[in-house]
Amino acid sequence: MCRMILARGDFSVADVMQAARAMSCGETAQHDGPIKQHPNGWGCLWLDEGEIRTLHGTGTFADALPDIDFSRIKTRFLAVHVRHATLSKNSGVQFSHPLRRNSGETEWFMMHNGFLPTIYPHLGLKESRFDSAEYLEYIVDHITPGDLNQRYLSDKMAQIAPGGSAGNAFFITKEKAWAWQWHPDDTPYPHYFTLNCYQTAETTYISSETISHLGEASKWRRMHNHELHEVNFAE
Repeated sequence: MCRMILARGDFSVADVMQAARAMSCGETAQHDGPIKQHPNGWGCLWLDEGEIRTLHGTGTFADALPDIDFSRIKTRFLAVHVRHATLSKNSGVQFSHPLRRNSGETEWFMMHNGFLPTIYPHLGLKESRFDSAEYLEYIVDHITPGDLNQRYLSDKMAQIAPGGSAGNAFFITKEKAWAWQWHPDDTPYPHYFTLNCYQTAETTYISSETISHLGEASKWRRMHNHELHEVNFAE
């Protein structure tokens, strides 16, 4: 299970990084889930003059943060992911998000919050190896970015057998990002598995938790289940 945040428009890189750090340490954990801290790896993704740049690391984001030079990150799109490994065997930098996959002519990146261990049969596998990587493959293989819409995602999720917790995700290409809100209707932790959106004319934040230092509480809203929010980098 994980925490993640994206920012688009006018924002402070340092403030968004600190928001991710606060979530990773449990400082903003006002939810119904049993997991408050997310110490098992981290990753950042941003857009730099039309190209995607990434950083990945193991351990806690709080420990890594002092070594990241915020001044070198000049961007109008940033996403950060901090991880709590559901399975201890899936620990290490190779499991840190964003995950990356090429499909056709498109380079896809994904950050995921949740656990989806029943996707593997759709990929012809005998068992699940790393559910998030299987999720990315399941969603983006054999499609173009133009095919990624709310109906497509809802249909794909409806084909997955029960047994998972959530499929909240940021799907990202060089041209666009999508924030996808999905959890089973019978989840015992709907608040923990619901993304929160803050939007003004200048700035958009989508975050696993409401972050008061980024924007006043009245401007945050919980996303609807099965909601897809698109972010077009050309706008």
